Amino acid sequence: MTSVLFVCQSNAVCSPIAEALLKHLAADRFEVMSVGLEPTTIDTHALAALQRLGVITEGLFSKGLDAVEEQYFDIVISLCEQVEDAARAIPASQFMAWHFDGACCDSPQQAAKVVHEIFERIKLLVLLQDRKVKPLW
Repeated sequence: MTSVLFVCQSNAVCSPIAEALLKHLAADRFEVMSVGLEPTTIDTHALAALQRLGVITEGLFSKGLDAVEEQYFDIVISLCEQVEDAARAIPASQFMAWHFDGACCDSPQQAAKVVHEIFERIKLLVLLQDRKVKPLW
């Protein structure tokens, strides 16, 4: 299994969305976590947008960096520029920066847009990782 960690500032919007979507799409192939530098409560619009897509949000909660102390990940993905340095310091084989700076969920429409944008990248990540395991040719 490939271990993936998503990191953002508050672990309230982008990183829990990414965690839930990757688990929804490929829990059989990925171990997924998300953390924030200053964790707060997960945004209710974000949770509702995920639930409208049939994504399970039960058990999804905001976590800080202490939740991943002394852990190693195959991939660490920074979701906002402010946390890039902290995310790079987490032991991993690969680092990616998917910056969604300014992403907010002030309305159901904004939340749906953020979920859609993150889901597009999640699908690409899964496709690329699957091709590493099973090449096309």
